[in-house]
Amino acid sequence: MDVISQVVNALVYLHPWHTLVVHFSVALPSVAALFILLALWRRSELFEQFAYINIVLAAISTAVAGLTGIRDHFVRFDGDTPYISVKIFLGVSLLLLTTVMAVSRRRNPDLLWNPSTVLLYVAGFGASFCLAAVLGFFGGAILYGI
Repeated sequence: MDVISQVVNALVYLHPWHTLVVHFSVALPSVAALFILLALWRRSELFEQFAYINIVLAAISTAVAGLTGIRDHFVRFDGDTPYISVKIFLGVSLLLLTTVMAVSRRRNPDLLWNPSTVLLYVAGFGASFCLAAVLGFFGGAILYGI
């Protein structure tokens, strides 16, 4: 029983929460971008559906990562986190982009296959990948003091 309480203590009180969940908001847009490119290349509805599911999950995980990041900003860094303004701006941008993409795709499942929207839709996946990559870089800079 002592081992379980030590693990719970480490997860709840010692370990920063943000680092446990942030990897999802970085990985999911990356996987979504890969699947959207595969969907275009193979003309595959299945790959496009995988990209859509990943972008929905990216929106959800970005919200969770943002909330845990704010918590760690106050609990772990005493309100003095480096690059916090940049991280908040980029995080909100990623959240808005992935949410708009998910809602748009939900309302119109043919965004990828419509010649008038395909470029904007694919660009959204590329932009979400870039935002996630830059957020990850700044997260590493905060963690390792660069």
